[in-house]
Amino acid sequence: MPYSTFWEVLVEEARKKAEYRSSLRSKALIKRALLELMQEKKFEKITVSDIVRVADINRGTFYAHFKSPRDVFNKIQENMFTDLLGTLETFPVDFVISNPRPVLEAASNFLLADITYYKMLFNISDTPEFINRNKTKLFDYFMRSSAAGMMDNVGRKAEFIAILDFWISATLTLYIDSILGRIPLTLDQLPDFCSKMMSLSSITWLDVFQEPSFKV
Repeated sequence: MPYSTFWEVLVEEARKKAEYRSSLRSKALIKRALLELMQEKKFEKITVSDIVRVADINRGTFYAHFKSPRDVFNKIQENMFTDLLGTLETFPVDFVISNPRPVLEAASNFLLADITYYKMLFNISDTPEFINRNKTKLFDYFMRSSAAGMMDNVGRKAEFIAILDFWISATLTLYIDSILGRIPLTLDQLPDFCSKMMSLSSITWLDVFQEPSFKV
């Protein structure tokens, strides 16, 4: 490759990286600006002009990434849960079922990295709706486990799904309540607490196979 061409390639790669970093920064500024505004006024009253003023960007930058304030808020919730799910998927699903504490610690560390941001988010979110809208993604993850297959093979898939629903909903609610200060347990304490609650439960991830089938 000629020297001039090689240099042009390097310059173009550097430009693309700079644009990518700038795009990430702009999106982050827009999201945080919306959450800050939602602490002060009703969502329906927030305009694009409000957001660009607080974020200190121009309208063109806003519309390069989002269509409306509602689009921003939807992306905030979607991205937050996608990032958490990405953390979960770094662990083999069978390992998580038998030993949930490491992934719970990873989730706590993820949220603690920007706790102010998540406090703002859950202070304005409808928690039950948020959980119901997103926990399907967690179900999909756990249904890939050996435990799910075993339960299905013995005709107890419904029970396994009920157990998943119980623990997913309870754990998500505990984390959100901790973030908002509704319970006297910190995010640092939740991994140990939730793990012990699972192990003390009469129906744990592993013991379920020894329990008599529920009569419905």
